[in-house]
Amino acid sequence: MKTLIQASTLNALMLGNFDQTTTVKEFLHHADTGIGTYTGLDGEAIFEDGVAYRATAEGTVTQMKPEDGVAFGTVAEFDRNVPEHTFSNIESLDQLRKELEPYVKDNQNIFYLLKGQGEFTTMHVRSCFACQKPYPTLSEAASKQREFHYEHVTGSLIAVYCPAYVEGINLPGWHFHFLSGDKSKGGHVLGLSTNNFTFKLNPISEFSLTLPSNPEFSKLNLCEDLSAKTAAVEG
Repeated sequence: MKTLIQASTLNALMLGNFDQTTTVKEFLHHADTGIGTYTGLDGEAIFEDGVAYRATAEGTVTQMKPEDGVAFGTVAEFDRNVPEHTFSNIESLDQLRKELEPYVKDNQNIFYLLKGQGEFTTMHVRSCFACQKPYPTLSEAASKQREFHYEHVTGSLIAVYCPAYVEGINLPGWHFHFLSGDKSKGGHVLGLSTNNFTFKLNPISEFSLTLPSNPEFSKLNLCEDLSAKTAAVEG
């Protein structure tokens, strides 16, 4: 049975806990696909085929080393032996979310991991700059994020769907990251359009959470309602 492996919690990240929770090597020990961010909020993490990529605020993509730190993320071992599905004429990220609703409606209380490929007519992504201690909150860091708009770019979408009851632990609903086929462009997806998108979907009913061990984490109020700030940052 597949397990969704998570490092830290979303509320901890929102409150500025950007220290290392685990290493790339440890995080991918039983996983090969997923999304997240690195120590110091240093770029957007895309884990594809067991390789850790970092989409930076400079608009570049670099490959991370096994000893590099992951601050927050979700990964799993992706089962490729599942049916492939195709969408046509997707005009927005909201439309893609809507088209995916039938695929999760039978059980919205488990997790899903999506991996898909397509040629994207438009792709709108963002990445945050690396932060130094004392860390800002994620809202403050995201206010200085860099956004990129690409046209006619081929690549992968990797996305995680989380049920509503994990709010504060992770982001309810879909969270998408993009990595171009030539591994030169990527980031957290803010918008897209595509005439042809193929994907595979893994339902996941086991969940494993590793919490940060840094002293700042022990002092955080993780029960604070940060849903409005989270929606602003993720949107």
